[in-house]
Amino acid sequence: MESKSFIYAPNWVKFVALSVLLFTLASAIGVSLYFLGKEEKQDWILVAMSLGQVAASGIVIAVVVFFSEKDVNVINLQKRAERLFLETFPRACLLIDFPKGEFKDWGNKKVRASDIAQALGESKTSIKINHTPGQIDAYYHITRENKESMVIRLQVNVGEVAVSYYIPASCEDEMYKISQELKWAFSRYYEVGGYVGSWYFSKEDFDGRTYASIHLAKDFGPDFLENERKKLFMSNDVAATTRGIMKDCIKNGITMSY
Repeated sequence: MESKSFIYAPNWVKFVALSVLLFTLASAIGVSLYFLGKEEKQDWILVAMSLGQVAASGIVIAVVVFFSEKDVNVINLQKRAERLFLETFPRACLLIDFPKGEFKDWGNKKVRASDIAQALGESKTSIKINHTPGQIDAYYHITRENKESMVIRLQVNVGEVAVSYYIPASCEDEMYKISQELKWAFSRYYEVGGYVGSWYFSKEDFDGRTYASIHLAKDFGPDFLENERKKLFMSNDVAATTRGIMKDCIKNGITMSY
């Protein structure tokens, strides 16, 4: 798990650690005050002062470590974007088609990291990517087991994410017809995901052909590239929604690629 803190620790760990240090400091001060002026107890005062000094130093160090944040520079953000484009997102899309397993008693269904890797390796989905390192977007040509394929684009500008789908079309009238037939399929992006989207008809640079394309945008916040949970959620959500969109294209007889 990534964190902007120097050392990641759950809040309860921070609370317990600081509470113990504060209690130790308070106890040391109390002991010192209690034995102050009692010459025969000077050793206790020295021990308490030493312990208090250690506790005070520990509090300062804990506050710095727990609550200071690492500097996230441009290069690190770009590296995290590349990891999203080349690893997290395509791995999620691999499970658009997935092996159909048999039903087993849930108590006997153990999951290990190797099982996840094996499932990805056995995926019936194939993915080709068009991406230039350093660019803020990547194109994916996704082909399902039934050989139906579609081109989608993912663009990430720090926290702003845009997902685009490209469906072959010869004119704006055809684009309008496609947008109406797929209105329900894309509704999850609007009604659940909170995306804002628009349809366009244009000749695309990636292959010089004309498409009806929909571009859906959402702001996930400035910490998006630093937050693995947000990136995994977005990737899984887009993959699951894409599965439904491709199924709806087949149901409505819409060609998904040239």
